Amino acid sequence: MLNRKFILFTVVVLFYSILSSQDHSGSSPLMDLTTEVEPLGIVPYPQDGYGRGSDQLAQPDDVELLSDGTMIVTDVDNNRIQHFSQAGELIRSITADDLGLEESEIIPTGVTKDSEGYVYVTLEGVGRIARFRPDFTLDQFIGRPITVSADKYYQLENDGGLIKPQGLIAAANGDLYVIDMAKKVFKTGKKRNFGFRKFKKYEKEGRITYEYDRSFSQSQEITKVMRKSEGMTISEDQTTLYIAEEKPYPEQFGNVTKKRYIAAFDLESGRFLDKLFGVTIENDSITGGYFNDSVEGLSVFDEHLIAVDEKAGRIYFFDMNSGECRGFLGKRAYYYCDDHSDCIIAGINYNEQAIIAGEALPHLKNDWHKNELASPDGISAAVLKDGSKRLAVVDQWNSRIIMYDLDDILQKF
Repeated sequence: MLNRKFILFTVVVLFYSILSSQDHSGSSPLMDLTTEVEPLGIVPYPQDGYGRGSDQLAQPDDVELLSDGTMIVTDVDNNRIQHFSQAGELIRSITADDLGLEESEIIPTGVTKDSEGYVYVTLEGVGRIARFRPDFTLDQFIGRPITVSADKYYQLENDGGLIKPQGLIAAANGDLYVIDMAKKVFKTGKKRNFGFRKFKKYEKEGRITYEYDRSFSQSQEITKVMRKSEGMTISEDQTTLYIAEEKPYPEQFGNVTKKRYIAAFDLESGRFLDKLFGVTIENDSITGGYFNDSVEGLSVFDEHLIAVDEKAGRIYFFDMNSGECRGFLGKRAYYYCDDHSDCIIAGINYNEQAIIAGEALPHLKNDWHKNELASPDGISAAVLKDGSKRLAVVDQWNSRIIMYDLDDILQKF
């Protein structure tokens, strides 16, 4: 049975249609800001769609805004980490060679930063986390690659080992929380799961080291509550870890319709706090919700929890105290369908295979000025040195990052 406090953090269900712009709780309508907010710009700028050029990206996964307005982007299919200026120009590109790694397919995925400006990137292809200094030079690797079965993952001899790390978030003090998404290892039948690691930061005689937190692995309930996750964020008071659920199990919370949600956990212990965002609860069971297929990137800004609905092409804004959804921004791009679909428009198939092959150019068809998003993924919200508030969103299959004035968005709620 769920704790009764749980109900305080749920939201009213929305239908995946025009009705989704209404709040059926009897309060004010849910705000659709899609036509009211115009992005500040895109990165790279100018851009040339999917590819390997300095003005191109190939299935970017995550983004992290730095205090000077520049940003780090994980460019997955190109196996590189891109550092862009605020104006959208490439500053630096980092590949396996730059990291001194023999394996060229590093597959960078998650990116995050701590309060001192150090940047961390998960390297899924080599089972490590790269820690970069504020000047974006390599400081050290964290974790080590292992190949083990799920039942041996948490055994003592495999402490700190990583198989395919993806999701990543850094606490302000530099402690790291990592989702090890090795599907073939952790999946049992049709039931998904993943590994989870916490690395604690230590400083001794001026030297920074990271050690695997075994006590956290014994107390955490994350891998009991969640099934497939990548997006994570931490509350500004550094007490709560929020994790997005992408592939819920029907028996979990009586979630027969498999609605996606965001779950809250204690940052210190990893214990579940009986709080879910983005779903409706009736008789201790999930009966509906906002996210019909996939919730990806998460970010926290002031009292707002910001979440990306990848399939719907939307960015949702939740009040962290009440759990109420304040509104959303964005719409699914017309010129795009995923790798399991076909969408032939004027003789061109706009699926992912055609985009990779260069046969479809959705970035020229989908208008970023109108918030037409093709599988949005990672997000980052930050206050820059000049005091401006910014939101960056990975527009994955339009091969770009969309930049927003966050003040402009939040003032409308």
